[in-house]
Amino acid sequence: MNLIKKILFFLLLFLILFAMLSWSFDALGIIDIKATVSNLANNTPFVKDYLITQSELDSLKEENNSLKNTISEKDSKIAELETQIEELNKKLAEQNNQFANLESDYKSLKTEKNNREARLEKIANIYRRMEPGSAAAVIQELENNLAVEVLSRLKEEQAALILEAMPQQQAAKFISQLGLE
Repeated sequence: MNLIKKILFFLLLFLILFAMLSWSFDALGIIDIKATVSNLANNTPFVKDYLITQSELDSLKEENNSLKNTISEKDSKIAELETQIEELNKKLAEQNNQFANLESDYKSLKTEKNNREARLEKIANIYRRMEPGSAAAVIQELENNLAVEVLSRLKEEQAALILEAMPQQQAAKFISQLGLE
């Protein structure tokens, strides 16, 4: 056992001294250790299958740089597309807000129209119950558009009786406006 230790010690010492001597020759430019080891490995049948030559390494470096450039271009394109997506999302949000506002306005206008229709129907009911002469006197005092809308909601017979009780000029004016609706 003692002999094995001595052999291992001298072998390790030899390897250390060889490495130091090789690095010294490499530093002085006497021997190119890297090229020498590479040539030695390439000439060894089993080892050369696992080593990459300098030309293969250079080719792989070029391919790697090309791939890095491609990745960089793709990353730039992705960033550009993401920016476009953000802008489109903002526009979509704005359009959704506009749509919501328009929908709200529509509902408001529809409610307002329904309320107006209900008020006009209520006013028409009042005129239906009035005497034609009294109704004619009051309708003449209304704004023309309102008077026409009220008359249009009455039955033809009722409207005719009210118009008959009005001065001819006023009745003709209302009749012409009723005909345009």
